[in-house]
Amino acid sequence: MALATTAAWIGWLFVIHSVDPSESGLIGFLLFYLTLFIAVLGTSVFFGTLIRLWARPKEIVYRQTVRAFRQGIILSCLFSGALLLLSFELLKWWSGLLLIILFSLIELLFVSKK
Repeated sequence: MALATTAAWIGWLFVIHSVDPSESGLIGFLLFYLTLFIAVLGTSVFFGTLIRLWARPKEIVYRQTVRAFRQGIILSCLFSGALLLLSFELLKWWSGLLLIILFSLIELLFVSKK
C-alpha cells in the first residue's frame, strides 16, 4: 500500500510538472484529479490503518483496513470535490459546508448500518 501511494504521489508530481493545462485539455484535467485522488486515498488509508492499529491493537487488521479504506474514499472524494469546485470558482463557504455535510451523512449511513 505504501509503495502504490508513493507511486501515485510521484505520478501526481509528474503530471504537475509535465502537463500544460492550457494544451492538454480534458486528458490533463483527468490525469491531475485521478492521480491526486489515488494519492490522497492511499495516504489516508495508510495513516488511518496505522492509527487504528495503534489505538486498537487487538482488533482484526482486516476490519480496521476496510474502515480506513471507506473513510479514505470519502476523504478523497471530499478533497477532490472541493478542489474541483475551486477550479470552477464555485467553492464558497456554504458549498464547502454542504460538501462536508454530504460526506458526513454518507459515513453516518455506513456506521449506522451495523
